[in-house]
Amino acid sequence: MSTPIEELALYATYWFAAIGISLLTIFILAREILKRWRLNYRLDNNDETLLNDSSVKIEVLTSAPKGSSFVDSVPAILVENPE
Repeated sequence: MSTPIEELALYATYWFAAIGISLLTIFILAREILKRWRLNYRLDNNDETLLNDSSVKIEVLTSAPKGSSFVDSVPAILVENPE
Protein backbone atom coordinates (compact mmCIF):
# COMPACT_ATOMS: atom_id res chain seq x y z
CA MET A 1 0.00 0.00 0.00
CA SER A 2 1.36 3.40 -0.91
CA THR A 3 1.61 6.28 1.49
CA PRO A 4 -0.63 9.35 1.20
CA ILE A 5 2.29 11.54 0.14
CA GLU A 6 3.06 9.23 -2.79
CA GLU A 7 -0.59 9.26 -3.85
CA LEU A 8 -0.65 13.04 -3.61
CA ALA A 9 2.50 13.30 -5.76
CA LEU A 10 0.97 10.95 -8.31
CA TYR A 11 -2.27 12.93 -8.48
CA ALA A 12 -0.30 16.19 -8.77
CA THR A 13 1.67 14.71 -11.67
CA TYR A 14 -1.55 13.67 -13.43
CA TRP A 15 -3.09 17.09 -12.96
CA PHE A 16 0.09 18.81 -14.12
CA ALA A 17 0.14 16.68 -17.29
CA ALA A 18 -3.59 17.26 -17.93
CA ILE A 19 -3.26 21.03 -17.51
CA GLY A 20 -0.11 21.11 -19.65
CA ILE A 21 -1.72 19.18 -22.50
CA SER A 22 -4.85 21.34 -22.31
CA LEU A 23 -2.83 24.57 -22.42
CA LEU A 24 -0.74 23.28 -25.32
CA THR A 25 -3.90 22.41 -27.26
CA ILE A 26 -5.41 25.83 -26.59
CA PHE A 27 -2.17 27.53 -27.65
CA ILE A 28 -1.99 25.60 -30.94
CA LEU A 29 -5.65 26.31 -31.75
CA ALA A 30 -5.31 30.02 -30.93
CA ARG A 31 -2.17 30.30 -33.06
CA GLU A 32 -3.87 28.65 -36.05
CA ILE A 33 -6.96 30.85 -35.72
CA LEU A 34 -4.78 33.97 -35.54
CA LYS A 35 -2.70 32.87 -38.55
CA ARG A 36 -5.81 32.27 -40.66
CA TRP A 37 -7.34 35.59 -39.58
CA ARG A 38 -4.15 37.47 -40.51
CA LEU A 39 -3.98 35.74 -43.90
CA ASN A 40 -7.61 36.58 -44.68
CA TYR A 41 -7.00 40.18 -43.57
CA ARG A 42 -3.97 40.46 -45.86
CA LEU A 43 -5.90 38.91 -48.77
CA ASP A 44 -8.83 41.30 -48.24
CA ASN A 45 -6.43 44.26 -48.34
CA ASN A 46 -4.53 42.99 -51.44
CA ASP A 47 -1.25 42.88 -49.56
CA GLU A 48 1.48 42.53 -52.22
CA THR A 49 4.02 41.28 -49.69
CA LEU A 50 2.18 37.93 -49.74
CA LEU A 51 3.92 37.19 -53.05
CA ASN A 52 7.34 37.19 -51.35
CA ASP A 53 6.30 35.82 -47.96
CA SER A 54 8.07 32.53 -47.21
CA SER A 55 5.36 31.43 -44.78
CA VAL A 56 2.70 31.43 -47.53
CA LYS A 57 2.53 28.65 -50.12
CA ILE A 58 0.45 29.34 -53.22
CA GLU A 59 -1.24 26.11 -54.33
CA VAL A 60 -4.05 27.33 -56.56
CA LEU A 61 -4.02 30.38 -58.79
CA THR A 62 -7.55 31.58 -59.45
CA SER A 63 -6.79 34.42 -61.84
CA ALA A 64 -4.21 34.46 -64.61
CA PRO A 65 -3.76 36.08 -68.05
CA LYS A 66 -5.27 34.38 -71.12
CA GLY A 67 -3.15 31.54 -72.44
CA SER A 68 -1.63 30.75 -69.03
CA SER A 69 -1.20 27.14 -68.05
CA PHE A 70 -0.86 25.46 -64.66
CA VAL A 71 2.21 23.34 -63.97
CA ASP A 72 2.72 21.48 -60.70
CA SER A 73 5.78 22.12 -58.53
CA VAL A 74 7.01 25.18 -60.40
CA PRO A 75 7.54 28.32 -58.31
CA ALA A 76 5.81 31.50 -59.44
CA ILE A 77 8.14 34.39 -60.19
CA LEU A 78 6.93 37.98 -60.15
CA VAL A 79 7.75 39.68 -63.47
CA GLU A 80 8.11 43.45 -63.24
CA ASN A 81 6.48 45.65 -65.88
CA PRO A 82 9.20 46.84 -68.29
CA GLU A 83 7.21 50.01 -69.09
